[in-house]
Amino acid sequence: MTRKVAVLGLGTRGGDIATAFHKIGWAVSGFDPDQLAEGVPDLKRDWTRESTISGTVRGADWVMICLPERLELMRKVIQRAQSEAPHDAVIAVVTHDFDIDAVQGCAHRPAQVLRVDQGEDGGYLIDVSSKTDPVAKSDARRVLAQLAAQEFVPKSRKVQLPKAESA
Repeated sequence: MTRKVAVLGLGTRGGDIATAFHKIGWAVSGFDPDQLAEGVPDLKRDWTRESTISGTVRGADWVMICLPERLELMRKVIQRAQSEAPHDAVIAVVTHDFDIDAVQGCAHRPAQVLRVDQGEDGGYLIDVSSKTDPVAKSDARRVLAQLAAQEFVPKSRKVQLPKAESA
């Protein structure tokens, strides 16, 4: 069965992530309140752009939140996504400025929330905490490995799997 990713925020980061998930065979659904956000030009025929967050996250296995670095906005979207997405959906927040505690702190189900960041060497890192569900951690490792196998990141970059939990 095809897995589904919901991408909230379709700018450059969201577009890159939508493209990467599409390449590994996931169904992609996206939402951005800015109708001119075009971070996913290559997927115009193969993905669904929804008009609401609830429509975007319906049936999603993963929700990738790719917003501007504004914590208040991220927290509102995390809460909305968790209230509308399936109970076991992984919520991955792409942020450089805020730590895992900041993004999990507002969640209805913090165990399902991960933080994704671009490492200094260009690879992507998953940040988890002791609150993070072991199944979500394991799934995150598998998904990153799939993305790396499809050359999600340029060859000059590498994917860094989590080595230890944040406390």
